[in-house]
Amino acid sequence: MLAGSGVDEAWTTGVQLAEAVIELTEQKRTFTRENLEATYVRRRRESWVDDESKIAAESRNGFQTGVVTGMIGMAVAGLTGGRITPAARPVTSQLPSLEDAYGSRISPVELKQMQEECAAQGTSLHDRIMDRCGWPQIPMDGKLLISHQDALLMGGGVQASAGYANHVVFRRPELCRACETKLCVEMCSGQAITRGENAVPAFDREKCVYCGACLWNCAAEGDGAQGNIEFNAGAGGLHSALN
Repeated sequence: MLAGSGVDEAWTTGVQLAEAVIELTEQKRTFTRENLEATYVRRRRESWVDDESKIAAESRNGFQTGVVTGMIGMAVAGLTGGRITPAARPVTSQLPSLEDAYGSRISPVELKQMQEECAAQGTSLHDRIMDRCGWPQIPMDGKLLISHQDALLMGGGVQASAGYANHVVFRRPELCRACETKLCVEMCSGQAITRGENAVPAFDREKCVYCGACLWNCAAEGDGAQGNIEFNAGAGGLHSALN
């Protein structure tokens, strides 16, 4: 988990899910939330994956100040079992407003109109701004291998079991409404988070690839803590017949 690659935990949880499916199939039990919790979720909670995830929770904070401090922070967190981790540095003050960042290229009136249109359409403001500033489009010729994110953007989906709540939760909607940058929307690699009604982001669990970019980039501050996103364990994965 601390290595940051995700390969070991992906392999382990995949095996755990397969074992759970086999167990339920042999017992002729349905794939309900309760049965999955008693088989797959139980295996995961009892394995090293959960223990390592707790150790790694704050281990990457050092990367906010540099690669060296980030690597040292991960090493210290690993050696101390997560008891000593780098302190998270608030980043809100470092983020310029959209007007400050693009004022020389886009007028405030046009920028406001783009924001309203993207919010109404549920599309990425980042893509719209990049197009407006002249960034070239990257054509898809169908000859290259595609990523998981591309599969989702092309119409694929995450095969998630019914009955589970959304694993990405915006704890205090009022903080989202007050947030202008909406980095969670712009950083979401699968476009699972879009600009929703009343300036509160909308979440589509069928597009989430569990990358955690929303959690790491949320700049909201409330109750003395950094971030307004609660990122929980979820059911599903990219191994869907839809992809």
